[in-house]
Amino acid sequence: MPVHIVPAPQTLTLGGPLSVGVAATQVRTLAAQLAPWAPGAAARLTDFLADTAAFESPSTLIPALIFDDPAASQPESAVPAHAAPAHAAHAVRTVNAVRDGDLSPEAYTLALTNTELTLRAADPAGALYGVNALTQALATADLTEFHAESAPRYRVRGFMLDVARHFFGVAEIKRVIDIASSVNLNRLHLHLSDDQGWRIEIDGRPELTKLASANDVDGGAGGYLNFDDYEEIQDYAELYGMTVVPEIDLPGHTNALLVAFPEAAPDGKPREPYAGIDVGFSWVHLTADATWQILDDVMGSLARRTHGDYLHIGGDEVLKVDRAEYETFMTRLAGIVEKHGKKLAGWHEVAGADLPAGSQVQFWTQQYNTDRLAALVDVPGIEVIASPAPHTYLDLKPVEDFPLGLVWAGLVPLRATFDWEPSEAVPVDGALITGVEACLWTETIRSIDDITTMMLPRIAGVASVAWGAPRDYASFTEALRTLGRGWAARGVAFYRDPDVNWD
Repeated sequence: MPVHIVPAPQTLTLGGPLSVGVAATQVRTLAAQLAPWAPGAAARLTDFLADTAAFESPSTLIPALIFDDPAASQPESAVPAHAAPAHAAHAVRTVNAVRDGDLSPEAYTLALTNTELTLRAADPAGALYGVNALTQALATADLTEFHAESAPRYRVRGFMLDVARHFFGVAEIKRVIDIASSVNLNRLHLHLSDDQGWRIEIDGRPELTKLASANDVDGGAGGYLNFDDYEEIQDYAELYGMTVVPEIDLPGHTNALLVAFPEAAPDGKPREPYAGIDVGFSWVHLTADATWQILDDVMGSLARRTHGDYLHIGGDEVLKVDRAEYETFMTRLAGIVEKHGKKLAGWHEVAGADLPAGSQVQFWTQQYNTDRLAALVDVPGIEVIASPAPHTYLDLKPVEDFPLGLVWAGLVPLRATFDWEPSEAVPVDGALITGVEACLWTETIRSIDDITTMMLPRIAGVASVAWGAPRDYASFTEALRTLGRGWAARGVAFYRDPDVNWD
């Protein structure tokens, strides 16, 4: 396909050859028009120009973009003949960024012809996604004129990063936001607590960061996000169209919490920091007053400092607790979340508890508690987020001998992230599915290069499903070839899946 955009727009109409390159000043004009109402879109265009200009020969990576600063005497939309001999000289292209209330939320239309560059969107998110489409299209070799119309299939399009097994701070999380938002994802789910470490400051509970955060899955240094870090991450995420959902995993995966507060343990005995990847061995006392005082403080602190509507309360792999007692616990915890003005999200084991309207149940595996999922259709206002491990768990290896990742649910090559249907992969009524989320657990992930290697290119496959892009695998892999040239030039680590001719 002569226009490379990921996720691909649902409607893409092609025109004639693009004989007039897009001038850098035209991109600046578009950014200036967007800035008052879509600052994230404007910032992405500004960063795109700065990043591209840093290359020794930007035209080899972004062939349709012409840097035209020497032509200051020309109109802002002019293309100087000396800048690109293959393009028409001094041609003028009108540039328009239009806030169009007739479009649906997050939708965009983008027209690029020899005489026009027009981006329409109803809101800042749609403008950002239109900018994503533009910056990708400009990297297409032999780009043609085109008109794109696109809107998301699912309202929730997420990426989960585990910062509990190995800790990652503000800089790394911002890099993740950059990548996730560039393929139109709009939720960042942070897994902030587990057996190995507690990763978020909590009002009135300094023991959690003083005693429970200094370890990781390898027994090395841990770390945590303080209040300022958390605010900075949320502000940055919101600029680029993403909402942060914090997760505190309960009642299992709680050894780190119990290191800080042994009085919340079932036996009341002290716990030692844990380094390892076993699961299911820890849980809190389900009824003790000490447990509920701690959890009320934790949920209250997170609720006060979280901009978005949801708190994720985990609920997975509680292997040694009676099911009825577990459901009673989760029902009570849901009430605390609701008391603090937030909505509940949880892994799908929470199905069966008494969940408030608006709760989100996140499906991840066929191994646990799938018998209760069918009954969700009768729960008022319930939503399901699709994260089936064989398609969305990016911590699983793409090939057998890969140096990173695990294989507990099999391999997840690129095609597995692109060729699947949420309503078929999740055993619930498809009408309940309101989102798709990719997940990256960090048992084997130790650096930002490890993160990007496991994300790229597979996050693009999950994002395409979440967006509702046309299922054309050949066109998808060809577009990834173009994106991959940019990743390589920028020094971004990624996996060269054999389905793509990376060249």
